[in-house]
Amino acid sequence: MKFIWMMLLFSFTAAAVVDSEGVLVHEYGDGLNGEYITRYYLQVGDEMMPLSLSREFLKKQPIHRWLGSKVQVFSDQGLEKNKNNPIMAVKLIEGANPVSGSQPWISLLCRFSDNSDEPKNLSYFNGMYANQPAGLDHYWREVSYSNINVVGSVAVDWVSLPSPRSTYVTIDNKGDEDADLSLLFDDCVGAVDAFVDFSDAGNGQSFQGINMMFNDSLDCCAWGGSRWRTLDGVQKSWRSTWNPPWSYANEGVIAHEMGHGFGLPHANNSDGDDNPYDSPWDVMSAATGYGVNHNTYGRLGKHINMYFKHALGWVTDANDGFVADSQSDDVFLLRYTAHQAQTGIKFVRIPLSDGTEYFVETRKTVGDYESNLPGTAVIIHHVSECRNQPPWVVDADDPPADYADTEGVMWKTGETFIDPIDGFEVHVLNEFTNGFNVRIKASSDLIRRNGFEATCF
Repeated sequence: MKFIWMMLLFSFTAAAVVDSEGVLVHEYGDGLNGEYITRYYLQVGDEMMPLSLSREFLKKQPIHRWLGSKVQVFSDQGLEKNKNNPIMAVKLIEGANPVSGSQPWISLLCRFSDNSDEPKNLSYFNGMYANQPAGLDHYWREVSYSNINVVGSVAVDWVSLPSPRSTYVTIDNKGDEDADLSLLFDDCVGAVDAFVDFSDAGNGQSFQGINMMFNDSLDCCAWGGSRWRTLDGVQKSWRSTWNPPWSYANEGVIAHEMGHGFGLPHANNSDGDDNPYDSPWDVMSAATGYGVNHNTYGRLGKHINMYFKHALGWVTDANDGFVADSQSDDVFLLRYTAHQAQTGIKFVRIPLSDGTEYFVETRKTVGDYESNLPGTAVIIHHVSECRNQPPWVVDADDPPADYADTEGVMWKTGETFIDPIDGFEVHVLNEFTNGFNVRIKASSDLIRRNGFEATCF
């Protein structure tokens, strides 16, 4: 990695290079009608500097891995607060803390001063955090294999913001509504600050995340991301979500936005279009697609894919996975994703010679969150850190389906996937109660690149 940075900096010598240090802050906007927005900022002291990152840049710098981390940003000019700052490179200085253990969130219910509606009552939002099916504590425990919980999460009853909606949601130069997320954060938090201690969630730690629930629409979207603030003496990047009524009507959307708060980008299918909501196999793609319907909390979240679980440290190669190599020719039971056993293989990771990789898992129509999936099958994600949505569901059909609920993405008994990059074979042999027997076989003429590190250059 040091060699990569030497190349980068050498290429900048023709122009003056300015570097700035701060915390990488993010916002992901998810629209009710399929819109999506991604924004990145550098938090320097009390200032948020918008970063202009082209698609070409993001293919070279997989900065979604560094959200909430201390970074160094290189540009050909100094950063300014209210300007899109073109960035040449971003370098990680200090990584963010892993997502593990207790992760208490607080829901703040905030009314605009010109709207007295209260779409849901306090008990609805408190019940959303329950440790029982459809509760977010129950959900995140299952999805993380008990690596995290949200014990201590609470909701605060409706309070009024100091200003009307028009103060927070303005019209941009394209004629679209644009919500000021920072002002909404500060005023929503400020409205409860007199009686909420953000430094104490009742378990010896501060709240880790803030779910803001508003009583009217914001702009196109519900939002998930972070805000760097000092609240009750605690200075850090607070996991944050901004939710209009349509988003908290379906708990799967709240799970999706909380996932963004945990630093997760979107997942996708393989059709190559610009829509990140085309996979029903991941709450970080189609949040409510094929979700289990609950009488109170609407469409619930599904699991996240194994690449995301691996990135967050909820599964590891040593304890939960099989990592293929040039000698692989192995048969074993691949447990279905929602299975909560502490032992057994939950995923296969196949590193490839081009720096990308596959994650192979079994999904089963069973349980509180997965019983409405399109089917029971082996699901394969191709993962490239050089994409805005790194994991894509592999589809056998050509062209791939627009939405990943077809037989082409479901690998079942008797079917074989052959990787076109290095020739790995994934044979689905038999289905059992707890998963599928699979055979992972390497190509006999496989030549490996040392290190398998995706440089994205």
